[in-house]
Amino acid sequence: MDSEADEVAGVLLHMVWNSPEFIQKAACQSLGMMVENVTPARAMTVLMDRGVKSRYVQARKCAAELLLSLVEKMGVTKLAGTPRAERLAHVAGTLAQDCHKDTRHYGQEMVKMLLNNQKFKKLLEQSLSPHDL
Repeated sequence: MDSEADEVAGVLLHMVWNSPEFIQKAACQSLGMMVENVTPARAMTVLMDRGVKSRYVQARKCAAELLLSLVEKMGVTKLAGTPRAERLAHVAGTLAQDCHKDTRHYGQEMVKMLLNNQKFKKLLEQSLSPHDL
């Protein structure tokens, strides 16, 4: 499934913002199942590349929620040692400032978790202003 994750995520995220509410929920659930069935590193990359960068609120919200669950599942200490650490800190900071309250909530929860780690704390201080932090 890893090789198709990027394409599948694109289709599902399109369904999240461009469909009736019941289809949006099903698409977000399907995206969650996809995240569970690919490697965590691949899932994180796809969510940061496709979901978080989306210009559509519902797609960003779904991606932020799934990204938060991945961070919780993998653990901040383990993530701090990966090459994605800097990007994750930047993405979390961006989500914490999103215009949609639910997306912002998921981003803020992610930032709170990341601040518990010294490496992530430094990365967040670099990517966010002290006021935003």
